Amino acid sequence: MAEQKYEGADLSDLFSRRGDSAPTGQPSSVYGEEQQQRPAWMKLEKNKLYDKYGTKQTTREDTRDDRYSKYGVQDNKRVRREEEEEELKRQKIDYQTFQSRIDKEKDINSIVRSHYNQRTYQSKLQGSRTKSPIYKLRNFNNAIKYIMLGNFFPTKREAGPRTVLDLCCGKGGDLNKCEFISVDQYIGIDISDASISEAFSRYLQNRARFIPQNEESKKQRNSKKYNFEACFATGDCFTNSIPEILEPNFPGIIENMFPVDCVSIQFAMHYAFETEEKVKTLLNNITKSLKPGGTFVGTIPSSDFIKDKILKKNFIDGETGCKFGNKLYSVTFEKPPPADGIFRPPFGNKYVYYLKDAIDAIPEYVVPFEYFRSLCEDFGLVLKYKKNFIDIFNQEIPKYFSKLNKNLVEGMKRSDGKYGAEGDEKEAVGFYIGFVFEKLG
Repeated sequence: MAEQKYEGADLSDLFSRRGDSAPTGQPSSVYGEEQQQRPAWMKLEKNKLYDKYGTKQTTREDTRDDRYSKYGVQDNKRVRREEEEEELKRQKIDYQTFQSRIDKEKDINSIVRSHYNQRTYQSKLQGSRTKSPIYKLRNFNNAIKYIMLGNFFPTKREAGPRTVLDLCCGKGGDLNKCEFISVDQYIGIDISDASISEAFSRYLQNRARFIPQNEESKKQRNSKKYNFEACFATGDCFTNSIPEILEPNFPGIIENMFPVDCVSIQFAMHYAFETEEKVKTLLNNITKSLKPGGTFVGTIPSSDFIKDKILKKNFIDGETGCKFGNKLYSVTFEKPPPADGIFRPPFGNKYVYYLKDAIDAIPEYVVPFEYFRSLCEDFGLVLKYKKNFIDIFNQEIPKYFSKLNKNLVEGMKRSDGKYGAEGDEKEAVGFYIGFVFEKLG
């Protein structure tokens, strides 16, 4: 297949899911029930295909301190960015640990958006990631995501492309994992416009010439490139529907690319547990996006881990009894947590999470897993798998050693020559679990 160009491209060629060749009986997205009229795919003017990544659902006040947003950046902020770069060059810093500057008085959406916008920009100035104090931890977490997607991306192939919807996709860190599982189409959505811009740039730089659409052509995939079609959008999937986020800039995408085979949400769903409304909006988006038999794959902080810390009163010395962690991470409750470790009601139970060189004291919310499981069942999603990160790694890594990137594997070598997490890193990764739900149908 000849290389596809973006300039003046026909969207029906880039993202056609069914078209004239679609088999009868192909499941249609239930989003169709919500839309009275759906626009057809359109030919766009030259250079217009990706001039926007999505519709921001923020007020002007929300973006005023959003220093690294690609929307409405002021001249004085550009000057400041250049000054910071020059200062780093003068200091000859080999690696600068990430530290955000956030107005903690803002609402949670603005805090999260601002944090990850800053994270995206500053990561470009930090230096080699191998010098990060959490380099091994990052590799461990990435290995877990390779395992989760590798094990639970649906293998039964129907006619047509295999598609992943990556919610809260960040800078596109899981694009490699989607190539690893041989997807044909990818849709990334994130609340941070700077992260979406970076994800799109990463995709363009690594996009392969050839995009396979059948089993025979799949054999010709370039393992060092992204052999799948992709689109990216800025949006809040906790408060807006997927069509509201995607359709303004990709007319007809719901008709042509949904339902999908897998919805992935990694290290982000806990933000939705601020309110019941946000969680239900998210689950509505997930179940309406999935095919029957499709999977919802995610990673979240473990409510069992938090409960165990509370019951054992395993708090940091000198604190008020509301903080636990170590040199790499910490969890701080603004109010004393319940003595039995069971949070009632299940929403709005805020704590401040810190992870060295990654997350700088950002508000998060407890996800009581059993309540979450029962709520998923109300949305037609049944639990298929749940394990903590340490167990996932120990049980699954033997069959993945030969499949994963050598640098990733070597980046998990412990001081004793074995592989995995140790010391403070082991407790930090033990804070998380992986889960998989399947859509009934």
